[in-house]
Amino acid sequence: MFDQIADAVGTPAYVYDAGAIRTAYARLDAAFGDRPHAIHYALKANSSLALVRLLRSLGSGADANSIGEVEVALRCGCTPRDIVFTGVGKRADELARAVDLDLLAINVESPGELDRLARLAADRGAVARVALRVNPDIDARSHPHISTGLKSNKFGVPIDAAPALFREIAARPSLAAVGIHVHIGSQITALDPLERAAEAVVALATDLRAQGLPIEHLDFGGGLGIAYDGGTAPDPDEYVRRIVRAAKHTDLLLAIEPGRVLVGAAGVLLTRVVDVKQFPGAKRFVVLDAGMTELMRPALYDAFHRIEPVHPRPGAEVPVDIVGPICESTDTFARDRALPPVEVGDLVIVRDAGAYGAAMGSNYLRRLLPPEVLLDGEAWTVTRRRQTLDDMLALEV
Repeated sequence: MFDQIADAVGTPAYVYDAGAIRTAYARLDAAFGDRPHAIHYALKANSSLALVRLLRSLGSGADANSIGEVEVALRCGCTPRDIVFTGVGKRADELARAVDLDLLAINVESPGELDRLARLAADRGAVARVALRVNPDIDARSHPHISTGLKSNKFGVPIDAAPALFREIAARPSLAAVGIHVHIGSQITALDPLERAAEAVVALATDLRAQGLPIEHLDFGGGLGIAYDGGTAPDPDEYVRRIVRAAKHTDLLLAIEPGRVLVGAAGVLLTRVVDVKQFPGAKRFVVLDAGMTELMRPALYDAFHRIEPVHPRPGAEVPVDIVGPICESTDTFARDRALPPVEVGDLVIVRDAGAYGAAMGSNYLRRLLPPEVLLDGEAWTVTRRRQTLDDMLALEV
């Protein structure tokens, strides 16, 4: 199958497995049992129209981190009440569009944003539905670049400041408090921090209701990690069970915002070896036609991805550096990685690239964005063609 795809669309290319996405979604959904809940797919992981439409067809709503992602969710079949809108620095035009759409919730990040939103909604004769993002000062124990739940991070408001802000929301006619939102990080592989964050949010909700400040939902965010090394991943069923257990004394609707756990393992980056080089006393390099312009995670986070030849050649594995063609030393997928023999022209797959791969792609060095292909059983469809130079230059004078 990979040979056929490479022959048809060239390399590098992203390939996603629709069946794997359906399975991952069904597992999370079923784990809630009969507890009222909502799943809002985090578009930041991968906002490809085909994948968002697929998840929407399964019943997913959307978590959007920009007004562009809101518009994508709408084009993929979501209604405004299926969408939560978050983000640290929302512009006035983004807030205005969100108010006009009457989204399910605008996740507010600060007292200043709350005030701006209240005045903007009042000017439009509208009532903005607000969920306050709280920061519980809990270490997610993930990479520091994707930690969002500590007081040293830029996200949300301190949880002990939340009651006063909810009282302010109740006093503003142009605002309606609908939820509490928390998200403590990404690629989280320990469930205890997620459970502690859920418990903190439930305690806050209980306190608010005791003060006569009703809300509609608790949004526990996302962040559940996957096993990039092929080992044991956190159990999505146990993750949901812990959330439900933390909220067992409240009847509020429970929401989560999964991204990576739905699409990460479902995607691979299909690439081809363009050079193999080694000099006496130096490392052996395997150069691919994909680089940090296609998959930024290794350069950005020193992230690990399994890398495998599509058709392994006989011979012993040897340590190599697997690199891309970009003129940056950070353009390296793996250092001293054991790899079977490969030759120029061989196809290689980089596994678990369905999340934060294509979504973070760039045109650095005027490289063209790769095509995306969706596998469904034995059939496959090109869901995004390869960018052309004319596409890239269309906005320039």
